[in-house]
Amino acid sequence: MAYSDEKALKGHIASKKYNNIYVLFGNEKYLVKHYTNLLIKKVAGETPDEFAFHEFTKEVDLQNLSVAVGAVAFTAPCNCVVVYDYDMNKLDKTDFEALQSIALDVPDTTVLIFSYPTLDTNAKTGEAGKKSKFKPFCDSIVKAKGEVFELSERDAVALEHQLAKWADKAGKKLSLPVASKIIFYCGTNLQTLRNELDKLIAFTGEREEIDINDVEKIVIKKLEARIFDLMDFVILGNLDKAYSLLYKLFELKEDPRTIVRLLGTAYVDIYRARVTNESGGNMKETADFFKYGNRTWVLNKSKSKAEKLSTNAIRRSMTEIIDLSARLNTITLNEEAEVEKLIARLTLIAKEELVYA
Repeated sequence: MAYSDEKALKGHIASKKYNNIYVLFGNEKYLVKHYTNLLIKKVAGETPDEFAFHEFTKEVDLQNLSVAVGAVAFTAPCNCVVVYDYDMNKLDKTDFEALQSIALDVPDTTVLIFSYPTLDTNAKTGEAGKKSKFKPFCDSIVKAKGEVFELSERDAVALEHQLAKWADKAGKKLSLPVASKIIFYCGTNLQTLRNELDKLIAFTGEREEIDINDVEKIVIKKLEARIFDLMDFVILGNLDKAYSLLYKLFELKEDPRTIVRLLGTAYVDIYRARVTNESGGNMKETADFFKYGNRTWVLNKSKSKAEKLSTNAIRRSMTEIIDLSARLNTITLNEEAEVEKLIARLTLIAKEELVYA
């Protein structure tokens, strides 16, 4: 069963026509926290009445929950009950049915909110391999005309505008290209992006604009972004800089196998970008076909790299990576030394094939 999304939740909150039962979950935990707090403020007010506001975290006694849900709000517009990160997979059949009974029979004067700001609800099974109870619970809420909202990660364009909006509120200018670079380095997790932007705002001090040099100095690059930098040096045939970055990754205790895996992923991205470009295809359609989701931007970034390599070079490079990956998984090797050799071979292939690109 499909659930409502962030856009629907915005519209619902703006309508001021609130329901008696909500479930907020999703892989973008920042948004789950944000909208849970916003919903509480709208329902219970900026300063909730202590006798009409009840919070439960993780371990919930169902009897206490039932009492809280049934409480009467004498001095507040309604009674608000919030349950955070409740793992219903830990419940036996009797308790799960009791929970459903509570959730499906909320009084008109109460708003009950189940929020998942940290707990992963994507697991298909609960304890002992049993089927997860979370989806059946959500489905029962929807059937009972309750509200279930799944808050997923935003796409790159929406994230760029969000970063620019946050910067503007802090009195800073942040262009969309610079925002795009932050996303490229940090990924699409909103909390991570917020933290990096706060660092940039503090770093720039009285200066009005956050520029690309600030990003290069301050933002912590995730491993995938560093692999992209490594790929640039390899493709350009600059072995010295490639090794310098590789040794930095080793100093940071990055797993050589992970580096090899991400190199393989990067070459696959380049290959797909090249084939799409040569066939006159659309990157968005390719991304959708291979289920890139919010990583669509990776294909767009890979396009420029694909233009500097021949198809044969990409295939030869992928063969080298697959071969090393297989050997790392079957025999004991000096892993760092083997990755060094791989980078040298990839650089040599790029140089050899450059004229055919």
